[in-house]
Amino acid sequence: MNYKNEKQLLIFIRFALPILALLFTIAITTFLYIEKKTKFNKLTEEIQSTFIKNKKQTIKEQIDNLYYYIVSEQKDLQENLEKSLSYEVKQTHKIAKNIYYRYKHNHSKDEIKEMIKAAIREIRFNNDRAYFFIIDKEGKNQLHPIMPELEGKDVYNTRDSKGSYIVKEPLELLKKKDEIFYNWYWVKSQEDKKEYKKIGFIKNFHELNWVIGTGEYLEEFSKDTQEKILKQIEKLRYGKNSYFIVTNKDEKYISHVNKNLINKDVFKILEETNTTESIDTIKKILKTKEGFVTLDFFKPNSNVVSSKIIYLKNIPNWGWTISTGFYVDDASKAIEDEKKRIEKEYQENLKNLLFIFLISIIILVPLFFYISFIIEKKFKKYKDSIQEHIDENQKQYKLLAQKSKLTAMGEMLANIAHQWKQPLSLITTSTSSIKLNKELGIKDDEFLYKSIDNIQINANHLAETINDFMDFFRPDKNKNKFFMKDVIAKTLKLLSSQFQAKKIEIIQQIQDISIISYERELLQVLLNIISNSKDAILENSIENGLIFIEIYKNENNVIIEIKDNAKGINENIKERIFEPYFTTKNKAQGTGIGLYMSQEIITKHMNGTIEVDNIQYEYNKQIEKGAIFKITLPISN
Repeated sequence: MNYKNEKQLLIFIRFALPILALLFTIAITTFLYIEKKTKFNKLTEEIQSTFIKNKKQTIKEQIDNLYYYIVSEQKDLQENLEKSLSYEVKQTHKIAKNIYYRYKHNHSKDEIKEMIKAAIREIRFNNDRAYFFIIDKEGKNQLHPIMPELEGKDVYNTRDSKGSYIVKEPLELLKKKDEIFYNWYWVKSQEDKKEYKKIGFIKNFHELNWVIGTGEYLEEFSKDTQEKILKQIEKLRYGKNSYFIVTNKDEKYISHVNKNLINKDVFKILEETNTTESIDTIKKILKTKEGFVTLDFFKPNSNVVSSKIIYLKNIPNWGWTISTGFYVDDASKAIEDEKKRIEKEYQENLKNLLFIFLISIIILVPLFFYISFIIEKKFKKYKDSIQEHIDENQKQYKLLAQKSKLTAMGEMLANIAHQWKQPLSLITTSTSSIKLNKELGIKDDEFLYKSIDNIQINANHLAETINDFMDFFRPDKNKNKFFMKDVIAKTLKLLSSQFQAKKIEIIQQIQDISIISYERELLQVLLNIISNSKDAILENSIENGLIFIEIYKNENNVIIEIKDNAKGINENIKERIFEPYFTTKNKAQGTGIGLYMSQEIITKHMNGTIEVDNIQYEYNKQIEKGAIFKITLPISN
């Protein structure tokens, strides 16, 4: 790293964090301020509509809750009446039983009957409307407190207006059950000839062969239930000036906080403070069964007329309308109070925000200065450590490169020694022949010149071999322009003796392509790959060894593909073959750095790529399998 850049980086590390902390704190504080200000403005704008909306929702929920309560009571009306009748009859049955068992040993049955009837005759319940009757199993009336003239008479075949046998049918049912509920229709009084539904409960009294029962008009019990509900509604409150109003089908108040309005005409009262249009709106909503309406009305315990928003809803079957509402001026006051509360809260939040900002600045800036100082020290230490590793790696890389070169040198020296055998033998033969002719005194100039030419040709061949060897190991690292055919020719020339001796065939398909790069380093890579293919062929005892070299152009790149027929690379180790010191050969044959250095040269020095895979292909009608190395290099590096 250059000194100027390093100094700038250290300055940046020293001041960046404190400045960022300051900017971040300012940004967050500004954002929170704007957010709270926006929220405050929005709240103050929306508070009125939101408040009215919430109040309307509240009164609707209150009316809905009351509605479900009333409808539930309506639904349970008959069930509650039946429970009441059952309880009263069973209590009376106990009274009769107590009298019977108390006096049965010292009084006659007739005397006991009279005592029981006397005890039961005056018992009433349900606001003194309901009474008890006694009928014997033969159908004779034994007790009827309201119509005593029926006592002792046969009522077995008595029918109601619907044609039901109201004595005969229950007696038949009581033969199978000990107690029953039974419904019939009967007049309420001599003046009212209309028959109303009556629900009864009847129970056997086996001791005297009687049945004891009672009945109640459903309508009368419904009125009791209505009265009970109205009393509860009068007590209900859910806020200031918040109460419930109930009107009946005759449009009269039957429940109101102002008792003076009870039984008064609703619309006559409303006409005093509202327009005809408002009255018509209320009537229209009553027809739709529920809804909101705005009207003017007196506030409780006051002569002040105020606008009121009301929600009303009809109750089925009873003809009731229930309603509640809120006065707008009460809502306005509440809205103003809410605005003041929100403004006060906003001011408090703003103070807290400024306080937090100052505290953050006081704490964070020194803290980040300290952190920056620590980071700067760590950075310097880390930089020194990296430099040490780089220096060490450079040493290791140079050692590996040197080792790779030495390995290649050893292989090439073996090749040179092999290549020199024949030329040296020919030179020795020629010189021996010349010497022999001289000793024998044979003068043959043609033989002499031919022998000298032969010596010169072989000596030149030896010189070329040495030149190729020295050229390969020349230390300069300059790029130059070279042809791919030439670099392949040099490679194969250095390895030719080994291929001839081992009968390995080289098949070339090379386009005439030139590139600008490091020729000697590419030569080292090609030597490594082709030598590995040769070793694999020999190791796997391939009878007819094949090595294919194909070079072609692809856009701005040159592609070098080298494949063999040595059965390929084991899939378990294929991914590791470019690792340093990884080898499948024994220590005497391989160091494990050839392919590693090849990858380093191709990728880092020549800006290319090198890949390996297994391949299956056909050659001379034979299926062959081996490894394929693919090198991609830029034409102009």
